Amino acid sequence: MFVGNQVFMSYLGDDGVGAFGIACYYIPFVFMVGNAIAQSAQPIISYNYGAGKPDRVRRAFWLLLRCAMIYAGVLWATTMLFPQLYIGMFTPDQELIAYAIPAVRIYMAASLLFGIQLSCQQTFVALGNAKNSLFLAVLRKLILLIPLIYLLPALLPDKVTAVFLAEPVADTIAVTVTVLLFRVKFTACMREMEERAASQHA
Repeated sequence: MFVGNQVFMSYLGDDGVGAFGIACYYIPFVFMVGNAIAQSAQPIISYNYGAGKPDRVRRAFWLLLRCAMIYAGVLWATTMLFPQLYIGMFTPDQELIAYAIPAVRIYMAASLLFGIQLSCQQTFVALGNAKNSLFLAVLRKLILLIPLIYLLPALLPDKVTAVFLAEPVADTIAVTVTVLLFRVKFTACMREMEERAASQHA
């Protein structure tokens, strides 16, 4: 947020900083529910992982993913259709609301993918692989987002849109990496559980 404010002060001044501030505060606000959904599944997945029940781990993960994706889909749809409802919670200034509407739509364009990110990260934690979860969290906000806030305005003619665009670009890249990493690690983990269960029954 600090980096975004510094860049916006260079390009647009107070209005840009205000709109960017609303967008930045909006994400943690909506993330609370998404995190609650993901964290509620964590002990269930962890218990069944410890009990050596791969089928139940898979079912719990897919149920978590469906619930998280439904929430993310509702969030994305309402943000795209009625952004003023959320923006109005942060400011009564009608001019700032009007300015922030397209900005928030751009900033939240990839929020449809939040369900995937949260589900995979929390499942990594449940499976005792917190390092991958931490890496994915750092990847999105530090490795990708901060450089993109500086890089995109240098590449695109519309500097303001470029800064807001950094968030969905970072989210899309991060979710792509998350899916690829999770598929490899989760498949290996389930195979290991199945082999261990088979050896115990042999």
